[in-house]
Amino acid sequence: MKSDLTRAIKWLYRHGRPIDVARYEYLFLEGSKDTVINALKSYQNTDGGFGHGFEPDSQNPFSTPVQTWMTFEVIDELGLEPNHELVESITEYLLNKAPKKDGFYLATIPSNNSYPHASWWTYSPEGCVWGYNPTMAIAGFLYEYSGENKIALLEAKKIIQQGINDFIKDPSNNMHEIRCFMEMVDRVKDLGEFANSEEFLGLLLKQIDINLEKNTDIWFKAYCVRPLQFFDKPGGFGFEKFKELAYLEASMILNQVNKDGIWDITWDWDDYPIAKEIAKRDWQSSLILGYLKILKAYEII
Repeated sequence: MKSDLTRAIKWLYRHGRPIDVARYEYLFLEGSKDTVINALKSYQNTDGGFGHGFEPDSQNPFSTPVQTWMTFEVIDELGLEPNHELVESITEYLLNKAPKKDGFYLATIPSNNSYPHASWWTYSPEGCVWGYNPTMAIAGFLYEYSGENKIALLEAKKIIQQGINDFIKDPSNNMHEIRCFMEMVDRVKDLGEFANSEEFLGLLLKQIDINLEKNTDIWFKAYCVRPLQFFDKPGGFGFEKFKELAYLEASMILNQVNKDGIWDITWDWDDYPIAKEIAKRDWQSSLILGYLKILKAYEII
């Protein structure tokens, strides 16, 4: 590990979440897989879903589809098989217990309002569905990790085909929804079995281009669509077209640390000042790990 990152690593050990420390040690120091699994399970509820602020901007302890979706990255890092008990419990939650409305997983749930949260996680009946965010990413997970679970595979295929049809009718301009479609594509890998897939992929590539912020001056100063939010590692759908921008942003990461040697977050809350500071610390912990992974993937460290 380069000396440039010494302060970031020390900060992670002093202030970071146990799950992020465990992931760091597993990914970079040949640490224990079981330690990561146990840390991840500390956020899991008996229904199989995840809560407890795994997404730091919502401190709701109850399971939500979004909090559960955010654990998929850890599942991928660990290389768990579809029949692993953690994957099976997540799948059971998503198929039978996670709240939906008109076929879409809820982005916000009523109990969010009872706990500290950023304003965008406030629940309202009319604003609880955010299109295919996180529904399409969840469908991709169910498809990839279905194993012998035919029900999971059929549900995934149904959502994916409907999503393709809807995207063709009305291509999304929302960065988060686009990222969910990209995640699905990368998990399915070959969309040949789905109708109109080529037209969909062409439109998706176009929407990535439209939404991607090309002004490098604001990448680390404002909340915008940066290349690495779509391409956190080389490869995957669309990477070849935008790889120069992705490599450019990756090359800038080490020059963006603050006086503490870590990275600032580019968003803020208005309410819950104490909880906001906890969330900020947790996000900085997550950012350290995320940037370390990117720097390794782009062969900068």
